Amino acid sequence: MSTTFQSAAFFMVAALLTSCGHQEEKKAPPAPVKVSILKVQQNNIPQELTYSGTIEPDNTAEVGFAVPGVVNNIAVEEGQPVKQGALMASLDATEYSNALAIANAGLDQAEDLYNRLNELYQKNSLPAKDYIDIKTKLAQARANKLISAKRIADSRLYAPITGIITARKIERGSAAAPGVPAFTIVKTDMVYARISVPESEVGALKQGTIAQVFIPTLHDSIPGKITIINPQADATSRTYSVKIKLNNTGGQLLPGMLADIRLHTGASTAAITIPATAVVRDADDLIYVFVANAQSKAVRKRISVGALTGKNEVVVTSGLTDGEQVIVAGQTQLKDGASVSL
Repeated sequence: MSTTFQSAAFFMVAALLTSCGHQEEKKAPPAPVKVSILKVQQNNIPQELTYSGTIEPDNTAEVGFAVPGVVNNIAVEEGQPVKQGALMASLDATEYSNALAIANAGLDQAEDLYNRLNELYQKNSLPAKDYIDIKTKLAQARANKLISAKRIADSRLYAPITGIITARKIERGSAAAPGVPAFTIVKTDMVYARISVPESEVGALKQGTIAQVFIPTLHDSIPGKITIINPQADATSRTYSVKIKLNNTGGQLLPGMLADIRLHTGASTAAITIPATAVVRDADDLIYVFVANAQSKAVRKRISVGALTGKNEVVVTSGLTDGEQVIVAGQTQLKDGASVSL
């Protein structure tokens, strides 16, 4: 009985092993994925330089009173647009008005005395010394009147340019002092996109070079031209400041906005380009392509890309070399190391 049981168990185990062996033999390797490839090589394309920049105002004015006094009126606030010549603030001018009244009285007295003594001088009845003395006093009285009148005018602060108030540094009732800024005004009907250009590239730029400025905040591109190339490099970064002038009549471009700038130099440069459809972006926002190697395997390679060309191709700035076989069709079905066929 025991021998029979052992024999039956032996045959069952053998059958199971044979069955597993047959199942393993049935697993065939996956079929190669049919793809199309492109042998990459460098081509001459129009040179395009790209930079990140910042929008800057055409002009910035720090405006303050020319005379001391107490602020009694503020006519504008931060963020408010102002026209050139608009009243911004004023000081209590009582002291200056009184000084002007005194100057007017002194001038009237000096003019009356001059008229009487001048008649005597014309008749040779007044010494020249006395005549010169009264002429001097008359000139001083006139100057005092002009000074007092100017102080009254300076107690009212007007906008020197058309722009936007970006800072108000005074309060009603506070003391104002000459030379201390009361307001900051930025002129923004024209603005600049400022970029920093390395020494190796600044030689390719010149005034009048066409630029395309993309403002991510506005999702809009604005054409411009290079108007300023600073000939002095920054002592730390060794880069050159370049400014692109932009029309801003609509007032949408605000100082401090970030900008992406593309410059067409008019020259040509050698670069590797591939169809934009060959580029794959994964969930981590990494950019890569698949390359077919000599063993007909797909190899995933990370790349860096530049601008799009007019042929719906992208410029590969790093990651590929001449002669590599880039998969341009069928790559969406591939994994790293998968077999491929043409």
